[in-house]
Amino acid sequence: MNIRFALLTVFVFCVIINPVQAQTSTEMNNQGLTKINGKDYAGAILDFNKAIELNDKNEKAFHNRGLAKYSLKDFDNAIVDFNKAIELNPEYANAFHDRGLAKFKKQDYNGALLDYTKAIEINPTYISAYNDRGMVNYMLKDYAAAIKDYSKSIELKPDDADGYVTRGYARSNIKDYKAAIEDYNKALKLDPNLPGAFLYRGNAMYILNDYDGAIQDFTKVTVLQPYNSNVWYNLGVIYASRKNSNEAIKAYWKYIALEPKEWHGYKNIADVYYVQLAKYDSSAFYYNKAWEINKKEKEIIERYGFSLVKQNKIKEAVDMFNNQVSFLPDDPWGYYNIASAYSVGKQPKPALTYFELAIKKRMSELGYWQSDKNLDNIRLLADFKKLIKKNFTRDELVRYPKLFGF
Repeated sequence: MNIRFALLTVFVFCVIINPVQAQTSTEMNNQGLTKINGKDYAGAILDFNKAIELNDKNEKAFHNRGLAKYSLKDFDNAIVDFNKAIELNPEYANAFHDRGLAKFKKQDYNGALLDYTKAIEINPTYISAYNDRGMVNYMLKDYAAAIKDYSKSIELKPDDADGYVTRGYARSNIKDYKAAIEDYNKALKLDPNLPGAFLYRGNAMYILNDYDGAIQDFTKVTVLQPYNSNVWYNLGVIYASRKNSNEAIKAYWKYIALEPKEWHGYKNIADVYYVQLAKYDSSAFYYNKAWEINKKEKEIIERYGFSLVKQNKIKEAVDMFNNQVSFLPDDPWGYYNIASAYSVGKQPKPALTYFELAIKKRMSELGYWQSDKNLDNIRLLADFKKLIKKNFTRDELVRYPKLFGF
């Protein structure tokens, strides 16, 4: 029994004289990286703090703490950490690159450009730095430089479909649409289900008047990204341009379902009813929907007002045009539109009053007045001719015989 007791005592003693070894700065840094990968950025910062306490020369800990702060959108303090990492290691390409990312987020594009360039000088095969510098050049509208950067990225990684997409988009901005389409084609060979490539190729095809090709590409995007509202809007524009009214309306309705608080979809449906289908009650309904969202869009008000005029709802039309006058008091078109409504309603006195106000606001569209059918009920009146004669010379009027009867 004594032997057993002695052995137990020795065992306990051995445990006591072998304390747990403290973690090193490198181990704390690695622990922080694990937390970054798990998106525990606040926890990662605590680990990097400890790593720096243990070794204030650990440039990786400063860099990684900067990454954690960047992920928390604390860009200013992220830059402070990247600065320290670079101070400790002036050849730290990743720190330059990531400081560029933070500067980009702060819209310091020139600062980001310098950092990406330095990262590339240190590591000429740094693919991400070329891509990100290309984006900065794009934002600075130096499209040629952006294309050059994207081309280098493709050279380094020729199987990267996204590289072709970004270069294609830059080429579109210099209106080299055929070259852009070639890039999108290459991207789709590498990744046949890349929504961006279909979307941007569709845009380029539309600009080149290849409407069938654009429709095919946009339709593909609706399958890959059914919640992409913009592609439904684009389809509506194309169908409307081809006077395929019913398909345009369907596409715009898909857009509205995804963007119910956005006025363009309602306005565009109204335009189809107004311009193509001459269904003015329907156009007025949808212009009203658009106007309820945006009450200071001149074109909505004008089209809405004339949809009411077409239905001979003169008072409602005048009320709508008065909204235009209220927020654009120096724009003569509001006054002219009221005059037009009163003319259609066969109310010459207020029509002439507002027509004169439009002239006083420096409206002098003689050619338009001569052809505008809305003025048919006042154009031949003596008071109208008197008003015109008072404000314009005979030499000006002689060019418009239907307006003054020369």
